[in-house]
Amino acid sequence: MGLAGGDDDRAEMNTGVIHTVGRRRLLLWLGVMAGLMTLLVLLSVYIKDNPVPSVDQTVLDSITGWDVPGLTGFLEVVSWLTNNWPAMVVGILGIGLLWRLGKKREALSFVIIGVIMGLIAFISDFTLGEVVDRSRPLGNSDSPSFPSGHVFGSTIFYGFCGFLAGFYGLKKKLLVPLLLLITVFILTVGVSRVHLQAHWPTDVAAGLLLGAMGLLILIPLFLYLRQATWFSPWKLREDPTVLGCEKC
Repeated sequence: MGLAGGDDDRAEMNTGVIHTVGRRRLLLWLGVMAGLMTLLVLLSVYIKDNPVPSVDQTVLDSITGWDVPGLTGFLEVVSWLTNNWPAMVVGILGIGLLWRLGKKREALSFVIIGVIMGLIAFISDFTLGEVVDRSRPLGNSDSPSFPSGHVFGSTIFYGFCGFLAGFYGLKKKLLVPLLLLITVFILTVGVSRVHLQAHWPTDVAAGLLLGAMGLLILIPLFLYLRQATWFSPWKLREDPTVLGCEKC
């Protein structure tokens, strides 16, 4: 009886610890999300009232003034790679890779997340973009300049790929360079949009904020779908031969 009582006490204590940690994580999540949302709202209101602030023009002139051989061509390639169709191809390849590795539940989760990401981008363009109603630097496009869709999409997609690499235990000597590469690439996307005068610098900042908020939604959703018992329409199971292969 004593042993049984002790086990019950330990189980109750562990449950209490789990609930406490869960509440702290939820409060942290709410705090970060509220902070990002507040920054995005303040930035949107500021740009609505002042479409071309002096700091935007100064930074734009500085970046467009970079005279490095081959830089413009390189940034054009980076910008093209983050267009809708190339990004969709990369996403489909990623889903196919997960499926091939036996991560069928994760692959389907990725599909759902991709659809949600597209909806967020659509809503952002036709709500936030229309409300702020900001013209692009060159004025050669009817689509809203605020926020930058390229930066938003790149932040979510490549940020989520970095999360997956860490979640599945990529070795630290590979994970750290990968995360640095992802960070540099996302920042390069922002620079490319400003250098090509497709967006103002604050459009890029708004894209980063929106992308970070998207990740805060999609990562918990992915973790939920990965564990949900109802989300297994074809008895999706991870391939034990793949899981047992360190190289895989």
